[in-house]
Amino acid sequence: MTPFPTNSGESRPASDLIRVRDLTKTYAGGDPSRPALDRVSIDIPRRHFVSLIGPSGCGKSTLLRVIAGLEGYDSGEATVFGTSPKAMCANKAVGLVPQTPALLPWKNVRRNIALPQKVNRRAGRGGEDPDDLLRMVGLGELGHRYPHELSGGQQQRVAIARAFGMRPEVLLMDEPFSALDEFTRESLQLQLLAMWERMATTVVFVTHSVREAVTLSDEIVVMSARPGRIHEVLPVDLPRPRDTALVNSPRMHAMEDRVRASLESAWQAGAAPDDLVAL
Repeated sequence: MTPFPTNSGESRPASDLIRVRDLTKTYAGGDPSRPALDRVSIDIPRRHFVSLIGPSGCGKSTLLRVIAGLEGYDSGEATVFGTSPKAMCANKAVGLVPQTPALLPWKNVRRNIALPQKVNRRAGRGGEDPDDLLRMVGLGELGHRYPHELSGGQQQRVAIARAFGMRPEVLLMDEPFSALDEFTRESLQLQLLAMWERMATTVVFVTHSVREAVTLSDEIVVMSARPGRIHEVLPVDLPRPRDTALVNSPRMHAMEDRVRASLESAWQAGAAPDDLVAL
């Protein structure tokens, strides 16, 4: 596949990319003819915000875990800025935000945010102040509270603040807003963008929401299932910073239509013959 376009229009060195080449992975007991990932190749430039979108079972989360160094693979290659994902993970240079906040219930919000910096040997290079992070996510007055005293949206804000507090070179996010109501979700999307623009972190974001992917991303990677493959990479030609006016603009809606058309094409390309009867 063609690598993502770069600002200079020239190829970037491996040290400036998350690079995956011809990567295949089949889970134990799975059908070898339908691996979770099949010859996946992708380049994600440093400091870009990239979303993975596709039907359930297309391998989005598997690809995220490979980049995180949490999953092995059968063949191919994966590197993060020129080194192996496992080495990046061991150096605490990769942050992961799962679907649920996973906060420690016996620690207050401020201590939950500060904890990774205490165990992260990169923190000596200067982590973010927990109170500054809380203010950035709109929770500046709630640092003394405990997770059970917060709403689901507030807990997820704490999880995002905690991840950025480590100053990771790469932040991997696996549908972090999927359990939230639409209003809270849209609010957190804009707060996430504000933090990303300040921290200059590379973000890979898994979502099922077309609007969310367009709102957040520099590029959207559309995946097809059965087996999991890259169907298309769509650059998002919308200005930054993104705001509510842009999110409701005709340009935004046109981009959403492009993504939906690509998803429909990916579904048809990956569907089994019995599935196509329903079309």
